[in-house]
Parts: sequence; C-alpha cells; structure tokens
Amino acid sequence: MKKSILSVLLMVFLAALMVGCERQQATDYDKTIIFYSSQGDKLQGLTKLAIDAFEEKYPGWKVTHTPQGGYDDVRDKIVSDLQGGLQPDLAYCYADHVALYLQTGKVVDMAKLINSTQTVLDKDEKEVVIGYTAEEIADFVPGYYAEGKAQNFANYKDYGYDDDSMFMLPFVKSTELLYVNETALIKAGFKNADGSAKVATTWDELWSQGATLVKKYPTATVLGYDSEANWFITMCQQNGWGYTSTSADNHYLFNNEHTKAWLEELAGYYTKGYIVTQMDYGAYTSNLFTKGADDGGVIYCIGSSGGASYQATDLFQWGVYAIPGSRQEDGSINKSVISQGPNLVMLECGRCSSDEAKELKKQMTFLFLKELLNPVFQAQFSIDSGYNPSTQSTYQVDAYVEHLAGKTITARACVVAKTLTNDFFTSPAFVGSSGARTQVGNALNFAVTGQKTAAKALADAYANCGGK
Repeated sequence: MKKSILSVLLMVFLAALMVGCERQQATDYDKTIIFYSSQGDKLQGLTKLAIDAFEEKYPGWKVTHTPQGGYDDVRDKIVSDLQGGLQPDLAYCYADHVALYLQTGKVVDMAKLINSTQTVLDKDEKEVVIGYTAEEIADFVPGYYAEGKAQNFANYKDYGYDDDSMFMLPFVKSTELLYVNETALIKAGFKNADGSAKVATTWDELWSQGATLVKKYPTATVLGYDSEANWFITMCQQNGWGYTSTSADNHYLFNNEHTKAWLEELAGYYTKGYIVTQMDYGAYTSNLFTKGADDGGVIYCIGSSGGASYQATDLFQWGVYAIPGSRQEDGSINKSVISQGPNLVMLECGRCSSDEAKELKKQMTFLFLKELLNPVFQAQFSIDSGYNPSTQSTYQVDAYVEHLAGKTITARACVVAKTLTNDFFTSPAFVGSSGARTQVGNALNFAVTGQKTAAKALADAYANCGGK
C-alpha cells in the first residue's frame, strides 16, 4: 500500500516536473521577441495581424505583445526592467523616454541594422535583406525619421554611441491642426470673395478677428487650445525664442524676455474672452468646439490630428487647416508645427543565451519592426487609429487612398497633416526634457489666467526644472 502511494506521488512529481519544463521551454528568449506598447484592445487586435504575418514568414520565431497602459507606464516598466536585465526587445517610446534608457547603454543603435546588407532565410528559403535600401529610407516622412537621430539627444557619446547612431524609428504620428467653425466665421463677415470662410493663417490675423467674433457670439470663445505645453513650445520654434537645448551647460532656454512678453499678451487676450485652454476648461476643448458658437463653444480649436474624430459635428460647417504661423521680420511666415506620436526603440536582449543569439535576436526584431512599418499594415493601422503613417508610400495604398477621399473629419485631418511634413519639428531629448514640457505648460496656464505674473510663472518653471 505504502509502495503504491509512493509510486503515485512519484508519478505526480514527475508529471509536474515535465509540465514545468514545458513551461520553461515555452518562453525561449532566444527566439521570442518581447514587445511593449500602450495599445488598447482594438489596436492590439490590429497589431496581431503584423505579428501573425511575421511568425508565418519566419517559423520558430514568436512575438509576445504586452501592452503596459499609457506611454508613461511603458517608460516606467522599461526603466524597472532594465535594472534586472528583463527589458523588452522592442517598445513604444517618446524621445525623452529614450534619453533615460540611453544611460544604461542598452539602447540598440539601429543605424547598423538600417544599413545592413545581411540576409536571413524566410519559410520559402528566400533571402530577406535585414536593412533598408536608400530608396526605402527616403520613403520615411523626413521629419519623422530625423527625430531618432543621435544629434537630437544629449550626451549620447558618454554612453558609447556616435554621431551616426539611430535610436528610434517612427511608427505612426500625429500633429496639431486648426479645426474651424466655418459657419461662424462666415456669419461674422469673415469670408473670401467666393463666399468661403476667411480662416486666419497667422496669429496676428486670428487675434484681429477676436473683437468681431466675441461681439457676434457673446457666449463663445475665439480659440480653444488642447495643449498648453505644445502652444508654448511651438511659439518658441516659430519665433526662434529658445525652448530647450541638448547643451549640458544650459538645457533650459525658455525663461527669456520674448516668452515673457508673449505670455503677457496672451493674458490680455484671455481677459477679453479670446482664449480657453485644457487646464482652464478642465477637459479637451474639442468638447467646446462641437457645441457651436451660439451655445458657448469655441470658433477655432487647436488639437491633435489623431483626435480628429472628437471634433466631428453636424451642427455647422467645419474645416481643418494648418495652425496659424508667426510672421517674421522679413514678411515670411514660419509655419512650424509639432510632431508627436509613438516611435519604436530596440533594446539589447537581457535574457539571450549567448552573444550569437543576441545578435540574431536584434536582426529578427528589426525584421518584425519592418513588418509594423509595411505600407499595407501602416494604412490599416492609420485608418483605424486616426494617426498618420510614417512612410510616404502608404499614401499610395488603395485602401488609404479611398480613406483620404472620404468626407469625414478624420480623413480631412489626415490629408491636411500630410501637407505639413516639411514644417514638422521635434524638441531636443535629454534627462529632464519631459519635465520641461510640464513646466512650460504650467507657466502658460498660470500666466494667462492671472494666477501668476508672466515673469513669476517663467521663473518658477525654470527653477522647477533645475535651471541655473
């Protein structure tokens, strides 16, 4: 009897041991690509199409997609994982996130992979080149591609990288657009000879319309802006006032007489009822745009191209345009507009069994990244998400051509955003650049709403960034 019980226990133990071994073997980190993102359920389902295509093309390779919440959650998880060598192979990122990762020396320099002429075999024994051709590199939207270059990051040489290093590639992008209540403008007398709405193309033009608009629509606000930080940063770029720098001597340039004078000007417009921002309103100002001018809404609204669907309404005739530019001393107009949205960063495998396995893992992770940048996949992802694709050839994909020909506000936003590619800019990335965004956004809110003087708001923001 005892022998029988012992035999049963031994069998149970052996079975458990076998299951444990099977589970261990289920995650072969030499051939399993770990991908972190901030995608919700809908986009996860879409990304699975790219994962399935990759796994079918390269048998034996797997991709584990693990969303972490929001962008900051992805950053925080990676920072934690890096401490234990448990980092993912590929992840969503912003440039200032990568500035943190660079300090570990674990960010993969993708320049070597981008330019690689090495090949691997697919399921049909066909050779697949790992890197991109010169034509394929040129297919990226230039402003999107440039964001990942080492020169945009501070102190990269201190961590073993060089001037030609590439830390990120763009996935999908958004920018800021001007959503306009054309009906309100026309009724207020702002119309062109053909009867269409006369939309402001510069900040001076927009403010000059203010008095007439608030008189015509007493409960309305002229402009709603969804991001105080973006507004501040964009005006610094359009006017050359200085925002931040990669220079270790002085990262923070925004506390100057130009920004002070501008914030004082905005405070005056706020008093006149021309301005409302997200912090002031307590929500995205797209909520006000869709209300209409006669019901306490905003007439102009600046928000993300990726959020165009939230600006949709049938209450009035709307239009989508480039944000206003700043007129320069020579009469030209600087139309710089911010570029945002997820990039892709690769990290060294911390759990590979050998250096050879680690190098192969990099190559295969890069090939999966290329699957995400495939024009057909980019088209479907952009249609479903509202973001713009990162490659220009995506605009030739039949499904995307059909989408852009549509009459929806999302389609219109994609069309307008495409025309702005030469005007996109990004800010320098360094440890602390994320904090600078927060602080200048706060400074604008405090100064415009009268909670602080412009000088005090800027000085406090500078001090909070650790400026010297």
